[in-house]
Amino acid sequence: MKRFPTTIVFLAAITLSAGRTESVAPREQAALDHITADALRGDLSFLASDALEGRATPSRGLDLAAEFIASHFRRAGLEPIGPEGSYFQWAKFVEVTPNLSDLKLTLTADREDLELTASDVRVHAIGALDITKQPVTILSGTTANIEGRIVAGEARRYGSEAAINRLQAHHPALILLVAEHGEPQEPTYLEDVEAGFAPVLTVINADAVSAVSEKRSLSLSVHLSAPVTKEASLRNVAGILRGSDPALRNQYVIVSAHYDHLGRDADQLVFNGANDNGSGTVSVLELASALATLPVHPARSILFLTVFGEEEGLLGAYFYARHPLVPVKDTVADINLEMMGRTDDPAGAKVGAISMTGMAFSDLPSTMTAAARAEGVSVYTRPNEAEFFSRSDNYAFALAGIVAHTVLVAFDYPDYHAVGDKWQKIDYANMAKVDKAVGAGILDIANAPARPKWSNAKEAALYRDGGK
Repeated sequence: MKRFPTTIVFLAAITLSAGRTESVAPREQAALDHITADALRGDLSFLASDALEGRATPSRGLDLAAEFIASHFRRAGLEPIGPEGSYFQWAKFVEVTPNLSDLKLTLTADREDLELTASDVRVHAIGALDITKQPVTILSGTTANIEGRIVAGEARRYGSEAAINRLQAHHPALILLVAEHGEPQEPTYLEDVEAGFAPVLTVINADAVSAVSEKRSLSLSVHLSAPVTKEASLRNVAGILRGSDPALRNQYVIVSAHYDHLGRDADQLVFNGANDNGSGTVSVLELASALATLPVHPARSILFLTVFGEEEGLLGAYFYARHPLVPVKDTVADINLEMMGRTDDPAGAKVGAISMTGMAFSDLPSTMTAAARAEGVSVYTRPNEAEFFSRSDNYAFALAGIVAHTVLVAFDYPDYHAVGDKWQKIDYANMAKVDKAVGAGILDIANAPARPKWSNAKEAALYRDGGK
């Protein structure tokens, strides 16, 4: 892990010593002690039951989970923030089944035509395409002046979620990615109807890669029939614990988790997703219920948020980032909870310990480490933890500029994305302990005079710039 400069470490230590003693204030500890193993077990035994059918996005089981979460927020007395006094942020998506039966795609490079077939092309588009010999702008490191244009770049450089999001923010007409190797076309995928995203076509062809890398003069012709679409109404679930400080109550700390999982397998066996991420979801519920008992709320407001579609590509988190319920500029942090319940990591048991992704990216992990220590919980660093930063919902918030990290107990465990991930295998006593540690960290962030900051680490530059 990249170390902070000495002066930054020294300043962080001063801040922490001012904001966290070795014990939690009695009223705060009394609130955190409302989190119990029995409460977590009761929540998760329903959320990860067969009755919810694996909480696929979209599904009846996911809808039931959303109602269950809302009922907890209602019982805790959180303020609803959705339309008409609801706890739901509705999102209009469609399930898209591409129709490649008559696809024709010709890439012309210096008057030389390259004819491509459906087996060479991966499509993400919610409508038909008919384009004839339109010029293509080859990307060269800048996204300026691409509005309304067809743009092309190598998938290895421009094909990541972050890179595509940056391109989409500048409203091109179409994004053409080229690669020498690629995965098969997805049979169905979900698209945000209101996002206004440009179609993305990925061409798997070495000659196309050469044409783009050599910056040859390019034009594109495409005929693509409209896909089959099916409406899918999805929802994030959110409630607010309003802050008590007049100067800070209009700033927000998000505590998030995704509540979806994988549904059923081909044999109709249920992926219950108890640890991934039923455990994160019930942790959000119990933290909300516990902190709501404080006689004086934290200085800043806390938005408890559970999101759909993480397993399909962080869909709910990206939707929230595009349609925030509270201003992004006033959102000081996102603490995202993932896989909080299993301690049986093949690398060694993780009892009384948590970790975070992107440990060197901001000063927030230092705050969380000090708070956890006061609850008797250690914070460990996995050597390659930074590689996990983009694999959970914190990433969508980070790309919006919000200091955001995922907290978890074990990076790996038996039954990951398998049908054996059941509620009976969770270590509930340990989950209650680490949830209290997370709660102590949330309180520190919500009460601190200063908001968390991205570090000067090179890897954090993208997030300091708000994904631009």
